[in-house]
Amino acid sequence: MMLSSIPTQYVAPIISTNSNSFNNIATWKQDIIKQINHRNQIQTNNYSEFIKIYNDLVKRERSLHDRTLIYEKEIVSLRNEKRSDKQNQISGGGSSGSLVGSSMVGSGNKEHISDLESKLYKLQEDLTNSYKKNADHASSLLKINDEKKDLQNELQSKDIELERVRSMMTQGDETTKRLEMVIQEKEKVTQILRDELNSLQTEFLHNESKVIKLEQENRELVERWLRKKNEEASMMNEANQFYQKMVEQRDKSENQPNPEISLSNVSTAVLSGINQPISILDKQSSMSESLLPNKVRKKWTAHNSEIYYIAFNSVGNLMATGSGDKSVKIWDALSGSQKSTLLGASQSIMSVQFSPNDECILGTSNDNSARLWNVELGRSRHTLTGHIGKVYTGKFVQDSNRVATGSHDRTIKLWDLQRGYCNRTIFCFSSCNDLVPLNGGSLLCSGHVDHSVRFWDSNLGEPTHVLSQVHEGQITSITNSPVNPHHLLTNSRDHTLKIIDIRTYETVKTFKDQEYRNGLNWTRADWSPDGRFVSSGSIDGSICIWDVNSGKTEKIITKIHNGASVCAVSWNPMGNIFVSADKDKNLIQWE
Repeated sequence: MMLSSIPTQYVAPIISTNSNSFNNIATWKQDIIKQINHRNQIQTNNYSEFIKIYNDLVKRERSLHDRTLIYEKEIVSLRNEKRSDKQNQISGGGSSGSLVGSSMVGSGNKEHISDLESKLYKLQEDLTNSYKKNADHASSLLKINDEKKDLQNELQSKDIELERVRSMMTQGDETTKRLEMVIQEKEKVTQILRDELNSLQTEFLHNESKVIKLEQENRELVERWLRKKNEEASMMNEANQFYQKMVEQRDKSENQPNPEISLSNVSTAVLSGINQPISILDKQSSMSESLLPNKVRKKWTAHNSEIYYIAFNSVGNLMATGSGDKSVKIWDALSGSQKSTLLGASQSIMSVQFSPNDECILGTSNDNSARLWNVELGRSRHTLTGHIGKVYTGKFVQDSNRVATGSHDRTIKLWDLQRGYCNRTIFCFSSCNDLVPLNGGSLLCSGHVDHSVRFWDSNLGEPTHVLSQVHEGQITSITNSPVNPHHLLTNSRDHTLKIIDIRTYETVKTFKDQEYRNGLNWTRADWSPDGRFVSSGSIDGSICIWDVNSGKTEKIITKIHNGASVCAVSWNPMGNIFVSADKDKNLIQWE
């Protein structure tokens, strides 16, 4: 029988394509299900025909086997009859009286025997034919088994392909979910950018109105200045006329004794009278000496979590603090009263800094981002995202439009705040705890967890020098000297502070004390504005102050922070205010 002549039978699909659930799934899933049903129908029909043939052959083989057994039994019975006849002939050969009867019986037996032999021969031929048929059936059965194995192999390959398709579908589902999550994140970022755009537009309108107002004031001032100059010119003309009159009077009164009038005195008096209404206010440029903290002026709980950083603006009247409660707070540096709270971060604020023009505040966070807030409005201007680790530090570079950030992801990023875009990424091979700009921003210095201090060319993004033996513990802070642009102050977990000369990369001074223990990875040290002292907080709540010139301990303040680790200390730029912060959320203002 040829397989091609076998009619195909309808096989019900594995997955129904008539249900509503089938119409609700994706088109590519519907195509896969239809292909699976089609393949199942084709392969099931092939198997059903082979199985049917196989069952028919098995039945025929069983019937032939039964017939063979019957033939064998008949052959055995005939052989037994033949054997018994031979024995009867032998036993009947010795009796002489029955020769005639025996001959007649013998002739009858011969005919019977010949019939039996022919019948036996026929049975043997039938047996031989049955053996041949069995052999043919066995060969066809083997062929069918081979075809069955081939079909099984093909089925296994199809199953493997099906598993591969299922895995691809699973991967596709996972990719779809991942892409959906990415889309959600992008939508969130887009919403943030929209909010920032709205805030920027609002700020722009506000600034535009301020510009219009300032231009108007400028015009008024120019008009006033012109009027004032005209008045001064008219007064100068009057003075010249008065001087000319006095000269003429002197010529006329040469013969008079003891003249009392001095022309120079008169002209000086006139000019001083003219210039007397004009006052010019000069800002004092001399800076008083920095004051050492003696006693507590004010102590208050500033945040809901530990405080990580303290920063003052350029004139020292405002102070900003960053905390583990995800906020930046701005304080009046003199009274200690809170002016505003800057929100937006989703993790702790690790560092804060005022921009050089005091208009913005930069805050870095453990949520892998840095943020820029407007001081006056208290609104977020930029959210700098790109790091894949906690951002421990951030500093303004050159001006208020460039920022450098250091992260736990072992990178330093340079940002353009006008576009909110990362200009350069520097791979520094170790987690960066703090950094400072040098030489107007052309160089960067960073302190790392691997005890090293690294110097970078910010334009090329390449290292210029590495100091790996300065400290024996990780660097917790780096600070510029306010009076010497070539000196840096480093603070480390090896309980020492060091001054490094960036020209020779040598240690100039080392500060240490048996009472000082740096117990935090973010302990911040600070210079006094006049450069005479350096200070840092200890894990036992004490504050250590060293003299820069002698390198000796100038003062140790204890029992004020009640044993809480002091995280940060800072002088304001005028040197008349000193502030310290601890892990118990407290700020202390000293006098």
